[in-house]
Amino acid sequence: MIISPSDTIYTLNLILFIAVITIMTVVYPIAGYYQSKRLRDQMMNWAYNKALWYRTSIIWSWVPTLVIVLSVLISGFSFADLGFVTPSSQINEVGNLYFYGALAGAAIYFIYSLYAIISFRLSDKIREEHANKIPAAMRMMLPVTLKEKRAWTLLAISAGLTEEINYRGYLFFATPLIFGPTNGLIIIAISSVLFAIGHIYQGKEALKPALAGVAIGTIFYLTGSIYPVIIIHIAQDLVAKELLKEEV
Repeated sequence: MIISPSDTIYTLNLILFIAVITIMTVVYPIAGYYQSKRLRDQMMNWAYNKALWYRTSIIWSWVPTLVIVLSVLISGFSFADLGFVTPSSQINEVGNLYFYGALAGAAIYFIYSLYAIISFRLSDKIREEHANKIPAAMRMMLPVTLKEKRAWTLLAISAGLTEEINYRGYLFFATPLIFGPTNGLIIIAISSVLFAIGHIYQGKEALKPALAGVAIGTIFYLTGSIYPVIIIHIAQDLVAKELLKEEV
């Protein structure tokens, strides 16, 4: 039997899809659990380096992302298929009301993040009120020193790029490619669940990534562009940088 180029591309993308799902559901949760546990153990013994942990996380997050991007490009697709396009209601054929509503939602999301960052910097009281709502195990992972906060900034930028490419750009592209036309709500749900699983090491706090995944996934689908969600993802992660007062 002669295998056509299209069959070969489909097979390669199916293998990649299975590999990505396996990484998201198995590798990420296990790695996140042991990395966070190791950091907590080191902090208990005052032998920790959070800045190094952040930088290591950046490196490892780019490994699967680069594999995904290169595989997509080798298959004959482009960055546009991953969402690197100008926002448009025509991409997923949504109504203008939904499209502009999504853009407005993204703008509000971004403005609120900026407001939170500024509020935390100007008011220790507001900062402490929000920080006290976070479980102690999670607070231990947040940056405190100037060195840690600088490393966190790079981590936030990296996460905004890699996680949006993986969980939004790739999943929204690959799911209909593998399974045929798929309802956008289904893909939003799948990507949000996988996003939460990747953060399951956070315990109950994993619910927040799940809800954020729904909001970000909806914005991505309605705008058809990865740019707005990358921006708001980075802004959201930068809020966490300001939760704990910098140690001098």
